[in-house]
Amino acid sequence: MDNVSGKPKGSIRLLVLSNIACWALLVVLALNAFTADTPNERLGVTQLDAERINIIGTNGEPVMALSNRRFIPGPTVEGKEYPQAFGDGRDQFSGIIFFNEEGDEVGGLIYNGFPRDTGYWAGGHLSFDQWKQNQVVAIQYLDNSRSRRAGLRVWDRPMDAKIGDFFELGVARMESDDQAVRDSLRAEMQAYRDRGDLGIERMFVGSQNEVAQIQLRDTKGRIRARLLVDANDDARLEFLDETGEVTSTFPDRN
Repeated sequence: MDNVSGKPKGSIRLLVLSNIACWALLVVLALNAFTADTPNERLGVTQLDAERINIIGTNGEPVMALSNRRFIPGPTVEGKEYPQAFGDGRDQFSGIIFFNEEGDEVGGLIYNGFPRDTGYWAGGHLSFDQWKQNQVVAIQYLDNSRSRRAGLRVWDRPMDAKIGDFFELGVARMESDDQAVRDSLRAEMQAYRDRGDLGIERMFVGSQNEVAQIQLRDTKGRIRARLLVDANDDARLEFLDETGEVTSTFPDRN
């Protein structure tokens, strides 16, 4: 032994190399902690191709889904997703669906357009949903190449009926092989509609087939008052009865 400590030179070299390796490992871990392994990582991406992207909320569940029509979520209530077919033709649209942290869908922005044998179909829809219910406000464009409508729609939805209950009836009917059971569930779903548990459209403000108009509906969804400026630039105010007949007009044209 020829060193002051009395340890062999090989042991000292091994100790030095071990210290260097440990420090290198600590540096790598520290750098990793502030890059790829943290939820705050920022990625520079020039272009990203995906069929669906979910934005996750603080509870780990989606609060927004950006999707093409194949993967767009079906109506979702309390975290349960129902078939796309329950969403009034949603399976024809791409777009964004929004959710609250209770797992309820709360609105969306959807759109599409495609040619058909008789012309084309195009549409866009931005909506906001009532708590545990369907949309209560929507800005909408619908066009089948023969008839088109664009404007603002407003609905009243009941406070004591949840749309999830209606969806459950639909799922049970879809899964049943018993025709008598299916007929019974169909009748129950119709009763749900007849009671007004799905809500009623109360107002439309926009243009329909080149007629600018405001439509006001009663609690049964029937148009009872209408302010129009038609394609000939004639303006009038109409009042209608329960059967849809015009009872009075201003100005009076008689």
